[in-house]
Amino acid sequence: MTNIATDPMIRAEQISKSFVLHNQGGITLPVMNNISFSVAKGECLVLSGPSGAGKSTLLRILYANYKPTTGHVFVRHHDEVVDIVHARAREVLALRRQTISYVSQFLRVIPRVSTLDIVKDPMLRRHVPEAEAESRAKSMLERLNLPERLWLLPPSTFSGGEQQRVNIARSFVDPTPIMLLDEPTASLDAGNRHIVMDLITATRKAGAAIVGIFHDEVVRDAVATRYLDLSTLKSAA
Repeated sequence: MTNIATDPMIRAEQISKSFVLHNQGGITLPVMNNISFSVAKGECLVLSGPSGAGKSTLLRILYANYKPTTGHVFVRHHDEVVDIVHARAREVLALRRQTISYVSQFLRVIPRVSTLDIVKDPMLRRHVPEAEAESRAKSMLERLNLPERLWLLPPSTFSGGEQQRVNIARSFVDPTPIMLLDEPTASLDAGNRHIVMDLITATRKAGAAIVGIFHDEVVRDAVATRYLDLSTLKSAA
């Protein structure tokens, strides 16, 4: 860890990633080579490029789900800068609890937990008082047009769009300083898609650093402040 107050919120340096296909005779599949960029507070960097360019792989590297073949990912955590590639497991967990979140198009939660509790949970983990967490969760679910009759039910039987709205509510009710968005509007109708676009823009303007993938051109153009085209394997920073 270092203590560099002038660093951006997240900075990737010379990231390369290859996968070894062990069931294909050990063939090496290169995905990206020497990618560098940084994202400051109040920016939304949109990853672009065709399918297979490595957009989702790069997001997973930024979240420490994948380890790059080479390179570093520096993340501002409070007053310190952490290289998440080489961080210990407990440091990664602390980063994910307080600093960096990953929002996918799929809701993955513990079965039988109510929708309201799912949305409250990140706030309670950050020590938001119970009453405040519940009030904020209800307001966010209302904003995302999820009927009150569903709040005390687990979302496993909800439609894809309803599950995604629970996912969005949980992520944006108390946004982390760094947000990684992987197709968050994919299952939504036009009305709810515009609500999420507004949430993303408001969160960015409040100071979050956002890196996202959006295949919907309208959403992409509405939320982006910069683009990184991975098909060129060059930095847009």
